[in-house]
Amino acid sequence: MGTFEDLTPDNGAIKTLQELIPMTTFKDESLEALFTLMTSARNGKKLGFIGDMEDVGTKLTNRCNPTYVSASIEANEKEWELGEWEIPLKLCYDDIMGTVAEYTLKTGTDKGDMTSIEYMNVVYRPALEKAMINMMWRLIWFGDKDAKNITGGSGQITDGVNTNLFTVADGFWKRLFAIITDNESQKTAIAANSQTTAALQKSKLLESGVATGIVDSMLMEADPRISTLDGAAIFMTKSLADALTQDVKKTYRDIMPWTVIFDGVQMAQYNGVPIYSVSIWDRMIQKYQNDKTKLNIPHRAVYTSPKNLLVGAPGELISDLDIFFNREKRQTQIYSTGDLGTLIAEDELVQVAC
Repeated sequence: MGTFEDLTPDNGAIKTLQELIPMTTFKDESLEALFTLMTSARNGKKLGFIGDMEDVGTKLTNRCNPTYVSASIEANEKEWELGEWEIPLKLCYDDIMGTVAEYTLKTGTDKGDMTSIEYMNVVYRPALEKAMINMMWRLIWFGDKDAKNITGGSGQITDGVNTNLFTVADGFWKRLFAIITDNESQKTAIAANSQTTAALQKSKLLESGVATGIVDSMLMEADPRISTLDGAAIFMTKSLADALTQDVKKTYRDIMPWTVIFDGVQMAQYNGVPIYSVSIWDRMIQKYQNDKTKLNIPHRAVYTSPKNLLVGAPGELISDLDIFFNREKRQTQIYSTGDLGTLIAEDELVQVAC
């Protein structure tokens, strides 16, 4: 696949960049549909959680002189660990010389100032804003401060992919996998993930009874309190959601209808439990956790509430863009930065299938 610079003028046929036909884009699920954003987070700031009082009420032993005891209240404390991200980009007018955008450049001394030209407003900035949303998905769910490439690093990141794209902060999947490592009862195994090729990983999941069995096991093995949480649902990869839909049809001769609720989010019901299909997870696993033979845990799901998955930032999740012309370097420069971290409020209130 080429880049924008590969687009060259064709006898002046293109009069405006708005004539360019967009390549296939994907509607990504709304960022905040899957977690709760806390905009007052600071690095090192502690969060306190309060729960239920311990059991009270015992058999009466002395009517006139009862024995008084203390009753403790469950509490927990966690600490934000925010990482800093930045986006430092530069543009030189020479980057688009000879392309279909050349006509949008200013003339004379101002030629290098690309801050307000059509190329910036119609092509570059919209593409960057889309990339920033993808950045948030990547960091929030797949972030790993210890990220390493597969070859030579014994990690999970596709060879050739810059690991610094992941090391800002630990994301939810790393935290979820740590929880089930310490508490195996909170893991529902997906045998298809352990297959040796991507084709087998897919075909084994599609076998009769497999997908429904995974979801049934998740619901039976999960802490029963999860079902009472506000917004409790199973959030899963599209691969698992598609297999579940097919399995319901084959096994139970029933249709599992999916409804698009907003921004590409698809939701269905399985035995009264909301199911969300999160297709961007599949695309990121395919792109970032692929050894070219098989994928790293391509089928995964978590049963919890978005209120239990916390994302912290000192302010807005996505910071404003600072776009300016550097007269000394004769460059248009773009900069944005911010802080980000994740926390799982109550470790016990997740059930993970992987």
